[in-house]
Amino acid sequence: MTNKSNSESGKNQNFLCIELLKKFSEKEIEGFNHFISCPYFNSDLQLISFFEVLKKKALGRKDFTHELYCRIYEQVFSEKIKNQAPNRVQKKRFNHKLNLLLRLAEHFLYIEAIEENKTYRLDLLYQKILKKEQFKLFNRHINREKKTLETQLEKDVHYHEQNHKIEKNILDYLHRSGRLFKEDNLAELNTQLDIQYLLEKLSVYLTMLSLGDAIKKDYDTSSMEAIDHLLDLPQYADHPLIKIYRTIIDLIKNQNEAAYLHLLQLLDEYVSVISHENIIGFYIAATNFCAQQIRQGNFGYDRLFELYQIMDKRNLLIEGDFIPVGKLKNAVTSGCRTGEFDWARETIEKYRDFISKPIKESVYHFNMGIIAFYQNDYKMALHHFVRVERVNLHYDSDCRVMMVKSHYETDQEYDERTLQIYRSAEKYFKTHSSLTPRNKKAYQNFIRILINLYRIQHRATKMTLSSLKEKLEQQEVNSDKQWLLKKINELK
Repeated sequence: MTNKSNSESGKNQNFLCIELLKKFSEKEIEGFNHFISCPYFNSDLQLISFFEVLKKKALGRKDFTHELYCRIYEQVFSEKIKNQAPNRVQKKRFNHKLNLLLRLAEHFLYIEAIEENKTYRLDLLYQKILKKEQFKLFNRHINREKKTLETQLEKDVHYHEQNHKIEKNILDYLHRSGRLFKEDNLAELNTQLDIQYLLEKLSVYLTMLSLGDAIKKDYDTSSMEAIDHLLDLPQYADHPLIKIYRTIIDLIKNQNEAAYLHLLQLLDEYVSVISHENIIGFYIAATNFCAQQIRQGNFGYDRLFELYQIMDKRNLLIEGDFIPVGKLKNAVTSGCRTGEFDWARETIEKYRDFISKPIKESVYHFNMGIIAFYQNDYKMALHHFVRVERVNLHYDSDCRVMMVKSHYETDQEYDERTLQIYRSAEKYFKTHSSLTPRNKKAYQNFIRILINLYRIQHRATKMTLSSLKEKLEQQEVNSDKQWLLKKINELK
C-alpha cells in the first residue's frame, strides 16, 4: 500500500517505494536496475520500464508532485489521465506497480545484506548443505572457516557469533550424520554461546547506562545482577572484551579516576585483539568521562587532548570513509584549550577530505574559527563563523555560542546591534524543537547572563557583578558557566 500525504492536484505525494529508492546510492541504483531485469526475480517487463521512468523523472527531485504522478503514469501505461484526475482504476494500477517495485527493492536490500554479512551468509549456506546431506562439502567449508578464524587477531562479538554459528551447525551435522552419540561439541557450543550472550548483554547494559544518564531515564537493569556469577567464572572474567566492558560500566556508575586509568591500561594491552569499531567506541567512552570531569573541574583539558592524540595516531578518528564532524570539533577544541594550535590546524587539514562534501566548507570554517577564537583573534573568528551554514544541531548551537562570545570580546563600546544578536540566539535556543528541555534551559541561561554581563561591561545597567555572579552560581544548568565566571572575574 502507498503512504500518501496529499493526493489532490498540485500537492505533494509521498510513496514509501520512491522515498526508499531516493536513498539508494548510484551503485545501488545500477545494481537494482540489473536485479529487476533478471527474469529469476522479475518477469514483469512493464515494471522495468516503470523503474526507468521513475529513475529519470522522480528520484532526483525533492518532491513527488501530482503533476509528476500524472506524467509518469501516462508515459508508462500509454493512457491519458483526464483533467489531471486519475480514476480509481488508474490509481490502483499505479499503486500496484509501486508495491511490486517496493517488494523488489526490499528483496534487493536483503540480498545485499546477506552479501555484506559473511556470518549469516555462511550460516544459511551450511543449513542448506546439511539439509541436502552433503557432509563432505559441509566439512570442507567448516574446516576452511575454522582455520580462518584461528588466524584472526580481533576477537570481538562478531568473532564469537561466527564461532557460535559454526558450532551450532557442527552439532546439526553430527545429528544428521548419526554421529552424535559417539562425539559431540556441546562444551564448545556452550562456551561460544555464553561469550556471545555476555558481550551482547554488556553492550546493551552499557548503552542503558549511557543513555539513561544523558536523558535522565531509569531502566530496569536487575537482570544484570543475575549474570554476575557467570561473568565471574575464570574463562569469562579474563576475556579482554568482557574486562573492558565491565571497566567502562564501573567508570560510568562510579565516576572514579582509578577505573579510567584501568580502562586506558586495558586498551593499550588489548589493542591488537579488539576490532576497529569496538576500540573507537571504547575511546569515546573515555573521552566522555574526561569531558564530564572537566565540566566538574576535576580534570584539565590535557587529559582529553592526550586521548585525541592517541586516537589520531591509531587512526580512530575516522569511521568508515568519513570523520564524524562532532569528533573533529572536540579534537580541535581540546588542542586549542591546551595551546596546541599547530596540532589543531594540522588536524583540520589532515581530515578535511574525510568530511562529507555538502558540509565540508562549513565544518572547515567552524573549526578554523575555533582556533582563531582561542588565539584571541576574535575578528578572524567571526570571519569564519559567519561562513558556517547548517551542519547539525550541535554545530549550529555551538556556532551561535561562539559568535556571541566573539562579539562580547570585540565590542569596545555598547552596541544595540550586539544585543539583537544575543536576543536572536536566545530565541533560537528557546524555540528549537530538537533541543531537549534541559539543553534549552542551559543555553537560555547562558545567553541571559551574557546579556547582563555585556550591559555591566559597558555600564548600561545598575546590576552589580556580585549579584550577577550569585545568580549564575544558583543556576542548575548553564551551557558554559566556567567561561562566564572567567569574564565576571575579569571585570572585577
